[in-house]
Order: sequence, then structure tokens, then C-alpha cells
Amino acid sequence: MNWDAPTQAYKHVEDGLKVVDNLMGFAKAGQGKPNAKERALFAASVVFCYGIWENYVEQLGLELVSAVAKDVAPHKVPPKIKKELSGRSAWEISVSPGWRDLWVEVVKKTAVGNDQDRFGINTMRAGAATHVLELAGIENALGGIPDEISPDHLPQAKQTVEGAVDALVTLRGLIVHTGKVPDALVKGHVTAWRDFVHAVTTCLDKECRIKCTALLAP
Repeated sequence: MNWDAPTQAYKHVEDGLKVVDNLMGFAKAGQGKPNAKERALFAASVVFCYGIWENYVEQLGLELVSAVAKDVAPHKVPPKIKKELSGRSAWEISVSPGWRDLWVEVVKKTAVGNDQDRFGINTMRAGAATHVLELAGIENALGGIPDEISPDHLPQAKQTVEGAVDALVTLRGLIVHTGKVPDALVKGHVTAWRDFVHAVTTCLDKECRIKCTALLAP
């Protein structure tokens, strides 16, 4: 894996954001009260922005652990991973399937589920994203991202990376579970969410690749 280049997970983000841009391209330019069709576009765009974020974290975790587990030196395996695998038998850890494959299995089950647990994490709040990436070997993955990328329309207390992620999850849930578009949702807010997802995934991708490089260093 080329740690100097964006991950495959990030490339899917770029494709997804093009869909959001296409959706928003049907909304009228400038200000003004949105009509019913535009409000539907706003709702769909927010839900899609969240979907991009959730899928990115899931796929990033799997992509990183698949690369790191293959090459990391045993003595550099993070303590959290050792704890996760401590309940496995000596045979599983040392022979079949081996601790490297077991590590990948743990991340896969947590992020996307497996044959017995099909769904993994239901909502990718900041804590859930941190947990998935920590299992993949990346500690405090969101900690190095500047809070300034958070949408300006959020309350001051929510203008942190973690607060913004959770606010997006909440907004998406409100739209999906009520079938309604919040009255306060305007075009500028949707654009801000689109830009936030772009910024947070860009920063997170770089941060994770730097930390993986350090983890794999001799």
C-alpha cells in the first residue's frame, strides 16, 4: 500500500460527493425560500453526506487493518488489539487463522458485521468512528483534525470535529426517522455539510496514513 497516496476509501468519498453536487445542482441559485422539491433535494443531500461519512469510516478501517496487520511487527501491535485477542485460544492466535487474520476479523465484525452479525455499527457517531479506527490500530484518529472545519451554522458548543460529526448523525436520523425536512435546513447548511464531509475525510485520511507509517516503521 502506498501510504503517500489517498486510500481507496477516500476515492469513494470523492465519487459520492459528486452525487451530492449533482443533487444540489437542481436547486435554484442564490437565496430564497426553497420549494417542496428543493427541500427534498436538501434532505436527500444530507442523508447522502452521512452515508458517505459512514461508508468511508467502515472502508477505511478495513483497508488500514488489512495493510497494517499484514506487515506490523508483533511487538508494535497496539495494546487494545492485544486485549481484543486475549480471549482467543493459543491455536487460533499462533496457527489458524493466526493473530493477523484475527485482527482483521475483529475490525470487520465491528465495522460492517459478519455472517452472524450482519450490520456492524448502526450510526457512525464520532465515538463509533474513533472506536473502529482504534481497532484498526489508529489511536485518537479525530484528535489531530482542526475544529475550524466544522460548519459555522452549528452552535458554538458543537463547533468541534466530534460535535459536528454527531450533529450530522442527528440531523440524518431526524430526516430518516420522521420522513420530514427540518424547517431550519437551508441550502447554505447543506453546502456546509457537504464541505465538512469533504474536509473531515481529507484530514482523517492523511492523519491515518501518517500514523500507519509510524506503526510500521522498524
